Amino acid sequence: MKNKKVLIVEDEKDILEIYNERFSLEGMQVTEAISGIEGIASLKKQVPDIILLDIRMPEMNGFEFLKEIKKDKKYRDIPVLLLTNLGEQKIDMDKDLAFALGIKGYLIKAKNTPDQVLDKVKEILNIK
Repeated sequence: MKNKKVLIVEDEKDILEIYNERFSLEGMQVTEAISGIEGIASLKKQVPDIILLDIRMPEMNGFEFLKEIKKDKKYRDIPVLLLTNLGEQKIDMDKDLAFALGIKGYLIKAKNTPDQVLDKVKEILNIK
């Protein structure tokens, strides 16, 4: 986990802090962005090993962010883990779109602890 870079694109500051702290404790280098637009700007400065992405955000939502990064070969292969708190019915519709856009995983924030999110990140990055 040491030296792995994670970009967290999330508009809720409390959630950003929780994930930043948890991933930092694992030795990961965390970059935060509070909108999709800020996330794109962060990518241009430093390419992460993985992106944790919220769906509902101001200015540019998670799907718009995904569509944007998939256009650029420099970013299109970065694994993306989608995190959301949308209702179950909405999630089922969004899940198909999200996987079509190339996400590697999909978790509901309210049903997963930061440790469970970390475990999913380790799985995606193939870290034991």
